[in-house]
Amino acid sequence: MEQQLLLPRTGTLFRTGWSVLSKVWPLSIFFAVDTSPDNRSVIDLQRRACWIGLALILQAINEGVALIPGIWFVQHLPFLRPWLGVLAFCLILGSFFMMWMAFRPTSLRQQTRRLARHPYIWQSIVLILVLLTSVAGIVELYRAIDLGFFEAPQYTNDGTSLDTNAAMLLLQGRDPYADSNMVRIARLFSLEPGWTTPLRVGQFANRLDYPSLVELRTVLDTDMKIGQAPEFEAKVSYPALSFLTLVPLIWLGFYNVLPFYLFCYLALVALGWSAARKELRPWILVFALANISMWSSVVGGNLDVLTILFIVMAWLWREQRWRSALALGLALACKQPAWFFLPFYAILVVRTYGWREAARRVTIAAAVMLVFNLPFILWNPQAWLAGVMAPVADPMFPMGVGLVGLVGSPLVHSYMASTVYSVLEYLVFYPLCLVWYWRLCKSHPEAAMLLAVLPLFFAWRSLPSYFACAAFPMFILLVARGNTSKGSQPRSKPVLSGPVHSRSPETALREQEALALV
Repeated sequence: MEQQLLLPRTGTLFRTGWSVLSKVWPLSIFFAVDTSPDNRSVIDLQRRACWIGLALILQAINEGVALIPGIWFVQHLPFLRPWLGVLAFCLILGSFFMMWMAFRPTSLRQQTRRLARHPYIWQSIVLILVLLTSVAGIVELYRAIDLGFFEAPQYTNDGTSLDTNAAMLLLQGRDPYADSNMVRIARLFSLEPGWTTPLRVGQFANRLDYPSLVELRTVLDTDMKIGQAPEFEAKVSYPALSFLTLVPLIWLGFYNVLPFYLFCYLALVALGWSAARKELRPWILVFALANISMWSSVVGGNLDVLTILFIVMAWLWREQRWRSALALGLALACKQPAWFFLPFYAILVVRTYGWREAARRVTIAAAVMLVFNLPFILWNPQAWLAGVMAPVADPMFPMGVGLVGLVGSPLVHSYMASTVYSVLEYLVFYPLCLVWYWRLCKSHPEAAMLLAVLPLFFAWRSLPSYFACAAFPMFILLVARGNTSKGSQPRSKPVLSGPVHSRSPETALREQEALALV
């Protein structure tokens, strides 16, 4: 009788070989080798980490494309130039989708089914791409150290120059909100025209298209000769803690404040390391390097780095009333985007501890904000209010990577009225995000890192920095939890189970069903 030779299928061999490879260093550092049902929560978090990695990669691509001068596209890829706004829109929107996938609820059955094939091939590919992206993060780390410690101050973000100048004015006994002057700031910090925020007044009046670099330089040079620069934002546009944190540095004679924001980012990384389970800590380090969008904020001295540090503290310490509320109050006293997080924080506390506890914490946070700002309110209430409201009250040009960024592409040819964008932001998507978080917050409180900034995607100005501090902080809150089957609740104490024969028949039956699924 003739015997047949049975050959294994190619797909089976490939999956088996990949399964063996995944247990080899360095993949074993990032993906659990133990795929038993007891390790289900760790494996699920590692799967979610891959979605966060994809979000960081998409935002890094957007940062890279933004660094390419527009003239290069005109000379080499003229057909792509009109689609750059669409490309940025899709990249940021894609990163939102990846973050949503990272906190999307999954059932216990779904988690169990994924154990046998962990890690999936796509997860390993994502890890490789994240590791490659982290190389760019190492370059950004070098730039942050070089610009912060070995170069003269270069503030590519005019908010940093305004805040630094405000700290200097305060030490001179002058009101930062009333005495800020763009001509003085431009001379003091050698500001490039592209580092300013132009306004639709003076020579830029009656237009919506953003001025070119040539136009910005021409107008700024003219204003410098005259001694007045009405076409450029000169107000201190943030609450008082934005520059009060810089006062000690200026008092000590350190006029380059970029190291402060580098230390804020390192503090955020350290906070994530201490809060994460040990199996997820390698992801913290890699994401900290691959987080190119936040590195751009660090190098530019963006205040969002300090603000998100306080916000993450408020969410991580939510079991402790005073620590959490104080951290939130500090965030509110730094920058206005933190105000978007306040209703989400209130919802989380209401759903977890009740209305009275939420009222107490909101009161504490508001009091902290008022403590830092009240002296300036009493000093000159009109100047303080004009400065804090400048981002929405002053006639700034529409720009960004959100809905407004589509204008000028083959898809959208003209801007809508600014009130339309405000309605979409405040009256449509912000309430929708609040309702969504009300349903989701008890199981996934980290979702606030995305939902609180998502309405800004539809605003008159939707700068990339508004969304740069979402993915990595979300991951920190995500991995701070203990058991994914219980959502993002704080880590619980381990409970030792007895031997198999001491378990109830129902428990043994459930475990047999889980093993059968594998």
